[in-house]
Amino acid sequence: MLRVKMRTGIYARVSVRHFNDKDLTIENQILIAEGFIRENGMQCVQIYKDSGFSGLDFERPAFKKLMDDIKKHKLDAVVVKDFSRLGRNYIETSEYIEKIFPEYGVRFIAVSDGYDSIDGNRDAFMTGIKNIVNEWYARESGRKVSAAKQYQKSKGGYVGSVAPYGCHAIVKDGIRILEKSETMEVIEKIKELRDKGYTSAEIAEWLDCHRINRPSVYNATGEVYCTGTSFKKWDAGSVRRLWGTHTSGDNHTA
Repeated sequence: MLRVKMRTGIYARVSVRHFNDKDLTIENQILIAEGFIRENGMQCVQIYKDSGFSGLDFERPAFKKLMDDIKKHKLDAVVVKDFSRLGRNYIETSEYIEKIFPEYGVRFIAVSDGYDSIDGNRDAFMTGIKNIVNEWYARESGRKVSAAKQYQKSKGGYVGSVAPYGCHAIVKDGIRILEKSETMEVIEKIKELRDKGYTSAEIAEWLDCHRINRPSVYNATGEVYCTGTSFKKWDAGSVRRLWGTHTSGDNHTA
């Protein structure tokens, strides 16, 4: 008796943000899905591709075509690389996987997540959905941090992660600003030497002679002057970079 192969559709999606992610390219997703179909004796009858569409909603042309074919009973199964390719809205994604697909008798496979609805692997399903939730949480946290930085910036606050050498960050009236620190005397000395005509190399020698720690060492130890034996010498380039930081006009101190 001739065995009829399961009619299978591959769904692949990539957002604009992930166009350059080699692991998530449309081509890579299709290769993974095709490998599963081939190994399991299924038949790929259609590939549905949404390029440049977010997974946060399901108003995507290829996905709508996929659902239209499902409703017309043209497919027996749908294969995706992972849950997030189907969608990143975990409530609606769960609705399709647990309710809509089963209503039409469609088997759903998320290859990389190890999920196959025919096996009823609940652990794999929960892991895949948890990954979507975690990504959503990370994205929302990043959005809130960005909004907070924009607010700080609009009020003239400092939004850098580490205060530049010569300053430290303080919070005043809810706004993060820069204030002169003990290392500002080093910046002022560099200015004095530059005004006298010293070259960057000569200033580096002066700093070495006075055993003044480079900014990276100061950030790690909190010591302006080296008190041990692990002194790191300055060079002309480090002097120029430090001076450029304080003459760019980007740093405002209270």
